[in-house]
Amino acid sequence: MNPKKDDKVRIISEQLLKYSAGNYDYEAPIGDELDEYDMIISGINMLGEELSATNVSKEYFSSIFNSVADMIAVIDNSGRMQDVNKAFIEFFQLEEGLISQALPKNAFDFNQYVAAVKKNEGQFVQEFEIQGASKLILAEVSMVEIYDRFEEFKGYLLKLRDITAERKSEEAVLKAIITTQQEEHKRVADDLHDSLGQELSMTKLMLSHLRRNMNNPDQIKELLDTCDEIIQQSIQQVREICFDLMPGVLTRGGLKMGINDLIKRLNKTKNYQTTFDFNLDDVEIGSELEIVIYRIVQEFINNMIKHSDANELRIQLSLFDNESIRLYLEENGQGFDMSSLSKIGENRGYQNLLTKTKAFGGKLSYDSKVGEGTSLEIKFPLTPIK
Repeated sequence: MNPKKDDKVRIISEQLLKYSAGNYDYEAPIGDELDEYDMIISGINMLGEELSATNVSKEYFSSIFNSVADMIAVIDNSGRMQDVNKAFIEFFQLEEGLISQALPKNAFDFNQYVAAVKKNEGQFVQEFEIQGASKLILAEVSMVEIYDRFEEFKGYLLKLRDITAERKSEEAVLKAIITTQQEEHKRVADDLHDSLGQELSMTKLMLSHLRRNMNNPDQIKELLDTCDEIIQQSIQQVREICFDLMPGVLTRGGLKMGINDLIKRLNKTKNYQTTFDFNLDDVEIGSELEIVIYRIVQEFINNMIKHSDANELRIQLSLFDNESIRLYLEENGQGFDMSSLSKIGENRGYQNLLTKTKAFGGKLSYDSKVGEGTSLEIKFPLTPIK
């Protein structure tokens, strides 16, 4: 077959039209002359083979891209979506096929993400609440910078993983652990009070009676006085253990009385200027959450006594936006370096706070600066975590 020059031009035009329509399997005929037109046709045929292979790879990648359960988006530097997978489209109910749509403003703070990526050397992972078209989820949000093979910056890859059920499961487990611990503490407290406490009290009574009926030898009296003193101390220790395990003041007078009792105990050790604002008189707080809040306040005060030179303490308990209980604690002591909280072995107290907070669906904010004191804010939802 020896196509003429005009035919070869027609063949090239037809060939390019087929490729532009996506028909990469078409192979144009080559003449025997192998002139410059035949070389062009041969080169376009080779390009078609490459495009065909590339197209298969692209379709394969696209099928994987859309089958991933996590929500994925490719975003340019201005915060506009260049490509999204099926999960992303369904969650935000986007129109398919549209390119360069802006990210949903009610769900993302793109500038905040970009700042975090730059701060963390090209990537970041953090948990955020993300509002979709029909529901709110807790998502693990990760974003990384994208570069082409020439190391030219092209944008960002954003991935959202729904961890709502995972976190609720963790909260349920943590809550069960804390509830079990508190029940065990109450049992131990009751046992100490009903057994050892009564036994020591009876021993004290018997020794007192023995002392009244002896001939009062000086040595025996001194011994009995010493025993009396030791037993009194033992009884006091038992009472303090019982209080620490299960503060009866909460049962008798609730959270407000319990915190006021902590303040009284605090002022016995040192004269602190304390402000306590309680604005939850009409709010029903479950007994388990009362104990957790009480323990957090107690731990904050104990840390202040041990590690801070504070002389002022502020405690606030109030309703926040009619949706949550807000606990705010602040002291004006020496403060500390917040980076120490990330060091294993130095953050046990902080991790205990996080555990208690997460168990009841709360959100914790901790702040401290050297020389400027420490503050703690926790918000617990009014709706119980199920």
